[in-house]
Amino acid sequence: MYYIKEAAFRNVTMLDGQPCAMVQVLPGEADGPQLYVYIARSESADDGYEIIRMIRSNADEEIDWFNNDMHQATAVVSEEEFGDQGWPSPERQRKEFKARLLAYPGIADRLQKELSV
Repeated sequence: MYYIKEAAFRNVTMLDGQPCAMVQVLPGEADGPQLYVYIARSESADDGYEIIRMIRSNADEEIDWFNNDMHQATAVVSEEEFGDQGWPSPERQRKEFKARLLAYPGIADRLQKELSV
């Protein structure tokens, strides 16, 4: 289960031809990765939003301030990889993560404003 320590709206960008809000998520666990979550409007989702892409960042300011090919600082997190450990089921973990992210103070309001149709 991924716990959210802090979430902040960063900007709106186009992904796969649709406007997406980028939300930076800091982990609640000491060794958890920082995430960049791209969210778009979705009429088919119960809450009106769909996570389009998640990027895990393991960047370290001490070694990643230059073009460092010693490790991969960022990686796209596939839907299958997110929440693939522990209990509850991965599908439920992903659903609960999105619900907690949208419930984080200010996020849903900002998405409503920035992704208005």
